[in-house]
Amino acid sequence: MPRHPALGPTAAALSALLTLTACQGSPEAGQPNTSPPPSTSSPTVSATPSPTPSVTPEEAAVAAASVAYRGFVAATDAMYRSGGRNVTGLSRYASGVMLKAELVEAEKFRGYKWHSVGSLQVMWIKPLSIGKPNASGQIDNLILSACVDSSKAGAVDSKGKSVRVPGTPNQTVDEMRMRYVQGTWKADFAQSRKPATC
Repeated sequence: MPRHPALGPTAAALSALLTLTACQGSPEAGQPNTSPPPSTSSPTVSATPSPTPSVTPEEAAVAAASVAYRGFVAATDAMYRSGGRNVTGLSRYASGVMLKAELVEAEKFRGYKWHSVGSLQVMWIKPLSIGKPNASGQIDNLILSACVDSSKAGAVDSKGKSVRVPGTPNQTVDEMRMRYVQGTWKADFAQSRKPATC
């Protein structure tokens, strides 16, 4: 079965509670206790959490593009499982060259009466390069590297016979160009796809 291909680091703010204790020594035999009586009010501790570190525009772009990449993989999975008939999700997560390529694959699956079984799994995603902000300050292109496992997926013909080419790798590392198009991130062009072990 053809293999086709959104997270910035998350920082957790930790707050520590510092408790101050007053020394209330006990009187020695024959000596009065000169310590002041204990206070009836207890010290208050601020419930305000430490501020969460802000997310940079680059981290936000990588996180959103990574989510979109996972959506793209899920949309292609749905298209293949439907035998090329369900293409509605493709335009939501793909544009340009990738959208055209996936529509060609859908037509091929319909023509051969193939459909996929199982699902692809995205093992990890990381950024390779991040474009500079455009005139409005928006990062609108970046390249993600992602490892996709297809060991639990395959394609079969109308009689249920596998059409997977022998020797097809179970895992590949894709380099996918993602673009911010009309307010959403989309897979735009697969720059490379290489067999790998994730």
